Amino acid sequence: MKHARSSYYRHSWCGCAIIALLAVIAYVPTFTGSFILDDRALIEQNHYVTELQSLRSYLSQEDGITDRGDAESYHTGYYRPLINLTYWIDYKLWGMKASGFRTSNLILHLLCCLALYKLLFLLVDNRWALCGIVALFALHPVNTESVSWVTSRNNIVVTLCILLSFYWYIIAWLKNSNMSFMLAVFCFACALLSKEFAVMLLPVFFLCHRLVFQGERYYAREVARYMPLVMIVIGYFILRYGVTDSLLTPADMSDFWQRVYFVPYLIAWNLKLILLPWNLHSFHVSYPGEYLDWRALLSIVLFLALCLTLWCRRKDRLLLFSLLSALLFMFPVLNVIPTAAISLVAMRWIYLPMAFGSIAAALFLQWGINRRRAFTVAVLCLFVAYCGVYTFVLNQYLWHDEDTFFTAEVEQFGNQQLYAGDMAEKLYQQGRYEAAEQYFLIAVKSRPSNARNYINYAALLIDVGRYALALSYLEEAKELAKTVEDRKELLNNMGVALVQRGKPDEAADCLRRALEIDPEYAEAYNNYGVALMHQGRIGEAILNFQEALKLNGEYADAAKNVKIALSMRDKKEGEHDVQKRLEQ
Repeated sequence: MKHARSSYYRHSWCGCAIIALLAVIAYVPTFTGSFILDDRALIEQNHYVTELQSLRSYLSQEDGITDRGDAESYHTGYYRPLINLTYWIDYKLWGMKASGFRTSNLILHLLCCLALYKLLFLLVDNRWALCGIVALFALHPVNTESVSWVTSRNNIVVTLCILLSFYWYIIAWLKNSNMSFMLAVFCFACALLSKEFAVMLLPVFFLCHRLVFQGERYYAREVARYMPLVMIVIGYFILRYGVTDSLLTPADMSDFWQRVYFVPYLIAWNLKLILLPWNLHSFHVSYPGEYLDWRALLSIVLFLALCLTLWCRRKDRLLLFSLLSALLFMFPVLNVIPTAAISLVAMRWIYLPMAFGSIAAALFLQWGINRRRAFTVAVLCLFVAYCGVYTFVLNQYLWHDEDTFFTAEVEQFGNQQLYAGDMAEKLYQQGRYEAAEQYFLIAVKSRPSNARNYINYAALLIDVGRYALALSYLEEAKELAKTVEDRKELLNNMGVALVQRGKPDEAADCLRRALEIDPEYAEAYNNYGVALMHQGRIGEAILNFQEALKLNGEYADAAKNVKIALSMRDKKEGEHDVQKRLEQ
């Protein structure tokens, strides 16, 4: 028996090694990928990543706000202090290299697969079902958004911590081990500090006691186990409220019953992404236009059918636990409590629910193997192969870098509402002004509350000499600019346009305010110098050009302007000397 068990472990670990190898192959393109989207602001420009801060500083940072000045003007409502610490560790390991951060995401993903394997090992008897489901989780293309987009790491870390917490909780209960329970509590605390989804682990523990644990009920012991977990949740919400000024993500709480009505619609959408993984990308999904829309009605019918199936199979307690747990972890993104996200559906949100839904998938696969082994294994292998190939394709042609991403999203998937502004900015940086302007106009129309689109479009208009139109767009952006970055760039662009419109006094005022926001803004120093030159204040202009060069030694415009200003000063001094001699 001992030899047989040893053999079982050996074969299982061989299976894990094969799964890991397949996952690495599927994610090969990620090793050469670059930072995309929020990676720029939340990693490259985040001093919490490049410089180790105090523990208190990390605990007092609102996720998505990297500048203290922004905390005074708006809130994201996200509190995930552990994630920035993982980025700092990455920075120390790899430097500011996207390939290194992406490699860490893949390693965390593989650790999630291992944790899922350990959990399923407790619950599922069939080795084929166990390895097959872990392979599907490792290779499923819907997980590429969480793994290949670095700032989606919070989904991987919270899933890893929750799986470990749940695993140690089961071990602690079955063996009455205090050490295992302490590990479960620690992992639960780490999960909460990674993402707010972890709060749903408490009702999952409750479900586990009702549906998974068999035998005599120990209610006093169960309540005692909950107490440290509840205290951690209370502490988390106290910290969260102190940082974000709210217990939940700030959002409009109107239309509550509409959101409840469309819950089946969103569940159907998420199931579609898992069961029919095709045409995957960064989605922009909103509710159907009418309550009686056929998609909404069909999703309600499917949801009722699912509920009826669960009722009929209510004796399969583990199956019921898996599906209800997946639904609980999906609850935060079903928009019953509104989120701040633009889309109602995103692939990265499925990562955690899918991990717990894997228990049900393993049971279903086990049932198929017990009845038609050859057929079930063949179908499983085909689906695993399809997932692996599709994951490779998405990593190569969607998530690899911003050029491939924006081209695919805007041109292939028609996702202009979300990414027209980003596409325009990339074209603008490449000097393709005409194409960039077309996308900027789409971006301003589709997302009129996004200040960044107005500011970037105004920069293009300034470059092509259309200063009056640039100023009109910047005026519209004034009330929309909330972040420090947006406000300083708006004032800088406005200063440049005003100088060109022959209003150096107003320009100097704008540029001075930009420098008050960011005293290390080299471009604003250069442009402020230009405004001062137009006012005839040559000496002050030279000082500002020199300050710009101190901040950026390779700033060509500032170096050129210093020479021009010095030449103007010398000429002015020469004229003054000539005049003085004439007077004498």
